[in-house]
Amino acid sequence: HEPGGWDGGEVLRETLIGGDLKSVLTETLLFLADRAEHVERVIRPGLGAGKVILCERYSDSTLAYQVFGKSFPRGVVEEISAGGRFPRPDLTFWLDVPVRVALGRIVARKGKPDRFEKDGPLLERIRLGYGTLCHEEPERVKRMDGTNDPGDLADTMVSSIMALLMKKGGWR
Repeated sequence: HEPGGWDGGEVLRETLIGGDLKSVLTETLLFLADRAEHVERVIRPGLGAGKVILCERYSDSTLAYQVFGKSFPRGVVEEISAGGRFPRPDLTFWLDVPVRVALGRIVARKGKPDRFEKDGPLLERIRLGYGTLCHEEPERVKRMDGTNDPGDLADTMVSSIMALLMKKGGWR
């Protein structure tokens, strides 16, 4: 997972999710620094070994949260990502739910929203950002109605992943 999906990365995760960062520049650069470590320690070695890599959050989250949500310059994120040779995801699933539904689920699941989750207007901008990504790359970024049955969503995702794997040559 990001942030912090690597040995030692939980310190960055705590700062990014629970910290009191005021600067969107600091926040974005820390997310990208975390991604660089995640790519080098987990993703690139896994891909090199022929593994299928699944991430709960990755580059599209940075675009949705920091670029669309907080107006950080997209070109800067894209330049750093290119410079870091971050692998581009083949497929992204966006579980779209109305913000009020998302907030209700967050409170039911963990009681207290984190600093990203408690800002309703930010969540609306993030949601619109994911919609933009879906519009820009409809074959890669898939909108899923997050109010649907979780089992049905999982079945649809597995079918999409299997179709992609078969298109790319199947299992190794």
